[in-house]
Amino acid sequence: MGRGQQALILSALAAAAAAPAAQAQPASSTEPPVSASLPGSPAAGNPARPSDAPVPSCLDQSIVDQLGQSVRPRGVQKRDFMKRGQVELVAHGGMFASDLLSTSYLYGGAAAFFLTEDLGIEASVDVTYLKLDLDRSLAEFFGDDRFVSGRGYLALGNLLWSPVHAKLKMGDSIVHTDFIIAAGGGRLIHDSVQGMAFDGGALLDMFLTRWITLRFDLRDVVLVQEAVGETRLTNNLTFTGGLGLWLPTGW
Repeated sequence: MGRGQQALILSALAAAAAAPAAQAQPASSTEPPVSASLPGSPAAGNPARPSDAPVPSCLDQSIVDQLGQSVRPRGVQKRDFMKRGQVELVAHGGMFASDLLSTSYLYGGAAAFFLTEDLGIEASVDVTYLKLDLDRSLAEFFGDDRFVSGRGYLALGNLLWSPVHAKLKMGDSIVHTDFIIAAGGGRLIHDSVQGMAFDGGALLDMFLTRWITLRFDLRDVVLVQEAVGETRLTNNLTFTGGLGLWLPTGW
């Protein structure tokens, strides 16, 4: 056996003897733990995040109060006033846009009583001034007045029906509002008017407070009227705005 072969056999025996000793000896921990090397871990030198804090079992009461003030429920608000058995007194003013005559002012008042929350009756009396601006030119041409101007008194009785109750947002408050449909009849007391008058229209009641409302009223008054030799069925528009006061009756 040559010297080269002897050297190769000796080296193989030495390696076989050293292998069990290497397996029995624990490996030296020269590398840092995995968790210490992760980004965001305290061992890595990074600041702690809010998500690393323990989760509280319940919310702090101050946070709950702040959320309760800032996040308000947006549901349907209840009515703060019930009309059933109540009386409303209204004072209003506006204009009377005559079909055959000239437009004039209108003022007066109304009293309403609600049998149910949606159904009521109303009586109103208004004053207007009936005139014909064209009559001045006719009087200068013919030498006498063809139309006698004067006050007219409009008395009406109406049935009120409130099919819609709405909430309007004004600023930071909610204003309760009733849309009302009116229909009825009566008479316009003046020499130019013949027979009865019939009316219909829409009303808007806005509750400024529990007992005071702001009312807007638009109606069409239909009647037979005669002026300067012409007699025909006329449509006269009335538009008024006013304040209403509610009186409890305990009915």
